[in-house]
Amino acid sequence: MLVFRAVSADELRALASGAVLAGAAWAVTPAFRDAFGLGPADDEDAERTVCCIAGLDALLRHGRRLVAVADAEARDAGGEFGAVTVDRLAFGQVTALFADDPAAGPRVDAVRAAVAGAGVEDAWEHPAHRALLEDADLLWYGPEEWGLLAAEPGA
Repeated sequence: MLVFRAVSADELRALASGAVLAGAAWAVTPAFRDAFGLGPADDEDAERTVCCIAGLDALLRHGRRLVAVADAEARDAGGEFGAVTVDRLAFGQVTALFADDPAAGPRVDAVRAAVAGAGVEDAWEHPAHRALLEDADLLWYGPEEWGLLAAEPGA
């Protein structure tokens, strides 16, 4: 199953250094497809939406949108947003990374302030977040580019 896991820079460094992550992630589940009105022919839109959900999760938990996409076994945790639980996610399973364009920093910071304390489901519909989705796409990075995304600020 393709899973989208919100990560911090520290988690990404650890993952690339051999650590194994576990816990909450996001995926295209049957309930997610129903809630967002996405059928089997809409796989690309479904994956993009789940990536945005994971990005919002990362923003809420870590202060920036940073997502590791991996092919991993996961259990459906229920809910309309595609919550899943992953027991083992290793760096070798990572197929892509997504992060904000650095130029979007001020907009991302404004959204973080606007949705502080909210959960993913509530923050998803917040007007500031909706505007961010329209104005600032997450950028794709290959797994080998992890160092660019996990670098210490100012390094």
